[in-house]
Amino acid sequence: MTTVLFHGLRGAFRLRTAVVLATPGFRAELARDHIPEGLVTEVAPQDVRGKQDPASLLGALAARELTAAAPADDTDPFTRGVFVSTRRGNQRSVKAFAGALAAGRRSPSTFSVAGYNIVAQSTARELAARGPSVVLAGQRATLDGALFLAALRLGSGAIGTGYVGHVTWLPDPGLRGGEGLAVLAAVDHVDSAVSVSEQHVVALAPADLYGPRGPHGQAGAPAAEDFAAAHRVAPLLADSRTVAAR
Repeated sequence: MTTVLFHGLRGAFRLRTAVVLATPGFRAELARDHIPEGLVTEVAPQDVRGKQDPASLLGALAARELTAAAPADDTDPFTRGVFVSTRRGNQRSVKAFAGALAAGRRSPSTFSVAGYNIVAQSTARELAARGPSVVLAGQRATLDGALFLAALRLGSGAIGTGYVGHVTWLPDPGLRGGEGLAVLAAVDHVDSAVSVSEQHVVALAPADLYGPRGPHGQAGAPAAEDFAAAHRVAPLLADSRTVAAR
């Protein structure tokens, strides 16, 4: 397991199972960033084509894989919360809608500012999670930031299980394809003390999660936030593969 401690919050927060999904190009980028290919599930381009936005489809696919790997052990869907970070949200849908507005094909009264939240909603639906569904959006959105939002709810007892994720979709210029990543993990609250000397234990300061972290990088390319999300769950994935091989 991977255990996270937050300064100022009681107890610890354990990531007990996780999945990483990526399209072929993104998977190759992760491999170059020292994430072994055996830890990443490749998503075929046709699997992220449909009426839904690719970001939402990636979140839903990750939820299905996580559920297959480790079904929820609680019986009350209202005790499950979903917290997803996404740097770009459902931008393809938003751009298409904006184009329809500009052309006069849609009424401005039907415009929704909740485009980012669709990612969390599609993920929550696949997880049968009916607790809070929250998106942390923007260029600096990170998995650790989403994990902190989950930790606040878990520590207060508002939910029993948190699902934290990070979803990125980078469309090509024509918006007909692109590359994407989805990281999703199940998180529990642990009351007992945990030593930072234990394996895979990380101590985080909430104030550090939302500050500036250097340049954005090239437009249309994976960012540090995307790689950091995969690296956060990589030890957990490696451990689970080792156990399965025994």
